[in-house]
Amino acid sequence: MNTFNETFGFIFALCAGVMILAVFFTALGYLKRGVRGPGVLKMKGFVREGKRINVHLAGGRTLENFQFVGFTEQNSAKGVIPYQLASMAVFECETGSRAMVRADSIRMIEEIDAT
Repeated sequence: MNTFNETFGFIFALCAGVMILAVFFTALGYLKRGVRGPGVLKMKGFVREGKRINVHLAGGRTLENFQFVGFTEQNSAKGVIPYQLASMAVFECETGSRAMVRADSIRMIEEIDAT
């Protein structure tokens, strides 16, 4: 009986430690996501940094003289915003306000001269 307690006591302690760490890191992830909010995933090389662009949308509308910021991160937005808003392109105008556009509604993105 003593051998049984020593062997399974060690295994129980190891399993309890793993479970405690899993609960801790899960709670830490929820806390980070709640404090930070949805993030923006930046893509290098897609549109040159600081370049102004025109975005042509599927409905015939055009967003003119915007700057590409990135895409909303799906992992960081989980539980914070609806699923439909999780994969959107983020653009910024000259005044600093941002516009989020569904990525599947973008027909074309063109760089424009800064003149």
